[in-house]
Amino acid sequence: MGWLFFALLAAVSFTAGPALSASEIEVEGAHMRLDVVEENGRVQAALSIDLKPGWKTYWISPGPVGLAPAIQLDNSAGVEDALILLPVPTRFREGDMESIGYAEPVSFVVMGAAKPGETSILRADITIGLCRELCLPVHVELEAKPSTSLNARAAVRRALAALPQDVQPHDIEASMRQGRLHIASASREGPPPTDAFVAAPEGWGFGVPVAGSDAHGFSLDIPILSTPGTDAELTKIDLLLTDGEKAELIRALPVGRN
Repeated sequence: MGWLFFALLAAVSFTAGPALSASEIEVEGAHMRLDVVEENGRVQAALSIDLKPGWKTYWISPGPVGLAPAIQLDNSAGVEDALILLPVPTRFREGDMESIGYAEPVSFVVMGAAKPGETSILRADITIGLCRELCLPVHVELEAKPSTSLNARAAVRRALAALPQDVQPHDIEASMRQGRLHIASASREGPPPTDAFVAAPEGWGFGVPVAGSDAHGFSLDIPILSTPGTDAELTKIDLLLTDGEKAELIRALPVGRN
């Protein structure tokens, strides 16, 4: 959590607490809604955050002043192995600092398995940061059962379509080099990705990548802006590579040391 939010939590913490049956709520800066569908033993949901003009929210690695979204699903019923997936973020300036997140309406995805013989009820305990001139840590609880409505299905379908593609390439390596995270591919032709976002354990922060390429592949040098401590080790990262409308997510990429 960024230092700005630590101060605000003590000073102006904003909590919206709807009844447990609420599937949508209006909060300062956004309208939030939970849509759930179930088919062939799968539960899929879209947590839509309809940001109002000028408002922003954050990605899982938000930068020095942002608040990463925290979504707890432990109180759900009839759902197991739930995962939370986020779409591709953008970079934006907040004063002299850069944050990573969303400046337009966005939907997070929840995917899980339906427990046989049980009624699925998705209960989400959500904390997100919403910023305009002032940054608010917003806490809400939303609950929804699977719906067969066209609107719910469309909301989930749109949310799924915005996710990056999960890939497991064998030609990309990551290593630490003199205060930078070095990403290299020795066999991908063409220009390097236009941007790269790194998700790592709490305390790690990364800057804008510097790209290079040659006849054999590409490289990215990503500045390390913060670490959890002087002796902290980074062993794995999730790496999101973007190029125009194409986005690839590499999960649990090992990080070596050179």
